[in-house]
Formats: sequence, structure tokens, C-alpha cells
Amino acid sequence: MKKFIILFLTVGSVISLAACAPKRYERKHSPVGASSVKKSSDKAQEKEQSEEAKSDEHDKEAIGTLSKADQADIYSIIENSASLTYSLQVQPTRLLELNNDHGAVDGYPQDMFIDYYNTYTPGTYNLQDVIDKLNAEETSDSIRSLSQDKLIQLTNEKKDGWLYSTKDKAFYEIVPGGRGGAMPPMEIPSPDEWVVNEDSVEVTTTIQGTSDPYRRFVLKRNNKNYKGGSHKTRFYVDSTEFAKS
Repeated sequence: MKKFIILFLTVGSVISLAACAPKRYERKHSPVGASSVKKSSDKAQEKEQSEEAKSDEHDKEAIGTLSKADQADIYSIIENSASLTYSLQVQPTRLLELNNDHGAVDGYPQDMFIDYYNTYTPGTYNLQDVIDKLNAEETSDSIRSLSQDKLIQLTNEKKDGWLYSTKDKAFYEIVPGGRGGAMPPMEIPSPDEWVVNEDSVEVTTTIQGTSDPYRRFVLKRNNKNYKGGSHKTRFYVDSTEFAKS
């Protein structure tokens, strides 16, 4: 009987302790402060994007330290300038070639010339400016779709000069004879040899295989506002001259 009473008291104590133990609840929501942490992260990201935008805007206005993209753009502009006519990026489509006098009819998309003049000259050029610059005769006819006989007739009538087709959205040059000549291959110095001024960059090329200076380019940031074109460069050539050794 005594053992039974002791056992009963022991079991009762255990039940009593279990009833008094604190309850444990499952967490059904995010930890306190999680939303504020996310907001802080979003604000930090917005601030970083804002600072990057300001930096890009500053780069558009000032020269300062040139970025890798700036350097690549300048290098490409100078490299493509090695042409007797326009630039290496201004490549015509030959519609007709006359064997007797090496004459030809070459076609150029209008965007190609808009980009060229806004890259290699200090002025700002829209389509009409290019038409005026080339003194091109405007026509609503398609030159591209003319037959070979019609193209030959065109060259006999016009002899030389430029046409602009509003239908083709292209310029056409009637070349009276072959173009010859050559330019010495040039070397472009590394960016650490460029002269970076407050609002311009000076690059002096040399004749390949020598240390003789060849051409000096002065480039400025291209903030020109124009319509058309397919590839607006970061810089444009403000001036160029043959360097004196």
C-alpha cells in the first residue's frame, strides 16, 4: 500500500510538471526585421544604380580617365580611317563595273554616310546635310532595281557625281574611272601614350615599322544630336593633320 501511494505521488508530480512547462510555438512568419533588411537591400541597390547613372552622365560630358570602351572606340575610329576615300567601314555595294574605262556605280546605305560624317567631321549631319554635302541629285526611282543596260545608260548621261534614291534610302556614286593609290600602314600607340586633355584626346600615329610620326588625331566626345545612322560612336574626330617629324 505504501509503495502504491509513493508511485501515485510520483506520477502526479510528473503530470503536474508537464502541465506547467511552457508551450513551444512553430514560427509561421519571417523573422522580425526581415522586411526591413530587404528594404535596406533594395535601397542600397537603387543608390548604386543611381550613382552608376550619374557616373555615366559625367562620362558623357567630360573626358578625364578613359574607360576600356572609350579606348576601344577611339582605336577603332583611327584604325578605320586608313582609307583613300571615306573610312574602312564605308564599303560600297558595286552595282555596275565598266571594263573599258574602269567606271562603276557604287551604292551606299544612307545610315552608313550619316554615321561617317558624324564620326569623322566636327559638324552635325542629318540626312539632308549629307545630301547637300555630296551635292547629290535626288530621285524617287529605285536605282538598285535598274537593269545593267539602264545603269550603263545612266552612266552615259550623268558621267559622274552622286544620286540619292528616296525609295532605296541609299546614295549612289557614278565613278568615272578607277581609283588607285595607297596609304602607308600605320601603327596606333597604346592608350598610355595618348594625350588626354580636359575636353579632347590627342593620338599621334606612326608609320609601321618606324618611329616616324604620321597623322595626329584630335577626338572629342560625341554628344551630337542627329537622326539616322546605325552606329553612333562615343567619340568623333574634331581635326586631323599629318604630323611633322
